[in-house]
Amino acid sequence: RVVGPAVQDFQDKLAVITGGASGVGLAIAGALGGEGARVVLADVEGGALEQSVAALSGKGIEADGIVTDVSCAESVDALAASVAERHGNVHILCNNAGVGAFEDRPAWELPLEDWRWTLAVNLWGVIHGVRAFLPAMLAHGEPGHVINTSSGNGGLTWIPSTPIYSTSKSAVSSFTQSLH
Repeated sequence: RVVGPAVQDFQDKLAVITGGASGVGLAIAGALGGEGARVVLADVEGGALEQSVAALSGKGIEADGIVTDVSCAESVDALAASVAERHGNVHILCNNAGVGAFEDRPAWELPLEDWRWTLAVNLWGVIHGVRAFLPAMLAHGEPGHVINTSSGNGGLTWIPSTPIYSTSKSAVSSFTQSLH
């Protein structure tokens, strides 16, 4: 295992969840928090982040939110430093942030900016998260998990109508297998 033994009990464990202000990320935070984990949500959407932290806190979950742009290595590094300073050891890292461009044309006609944006968030966000958090997780030696959210679309099968998204999620799956 990459981070030592598996987490068996989530009580008082610390989870960092990118893309945590909505959707799957918020659901992960709620599930882990419901099992007693402390959660730090990282998201680029500050308003949604505040609302989600308040909603989780209202359910008795210890939650914090830190505005983070996972496409920027410096932003993820700042997240890792802030989490370490404010909360201590991370036990669960969920690289979950993801985006999808509107892909209504053949791959060769899609704007380069859509390729850059999607790969920056979906793939580089995972790479930045692993690079920023995993060394400290290995160093503290406590049970832990790294979870990289992929998709059936690209991560498991190829759907030709979404070449950018599929490419990004296929790369996340390959990176995760290499990490394992």
